[in-house]
Amino acid sequence: MTMEERTAKIEDYIAKLNAEWPEIEKILASHKLGLDTGRKPIPLCRIPPDMDFAMKDGHTEYEVTGHFDPDSDEFLLEQISRKLRAAGDI
Repeated sequence: MTMEERTAKIEDYIAKLNAEWPEIEKILASHKLGLDTGRKPIPLCRIPPDMDFAMKDGHTEYEVTGHFDPDSDEFLLEQISRKLRAAGDI
């Protein structure tokens, strides 16, 4: 496939997406969840400040400590996704 053919194919694809965009927006708008939990929203942050906590169950206390690398470029979900993709290649 030549470069001109590739460019024409991409332009056709973009034109098709632009033509379908109003319908896509309608579908997305119809799937909005209007959940009101009554709770104060928690702002998103890269390193959650409250990741260390303890829970008591009967006479046993469980301590959970979260560790985040502040110099990391990946979010937790990105790491999980990458590792799952790598596991699927085995």
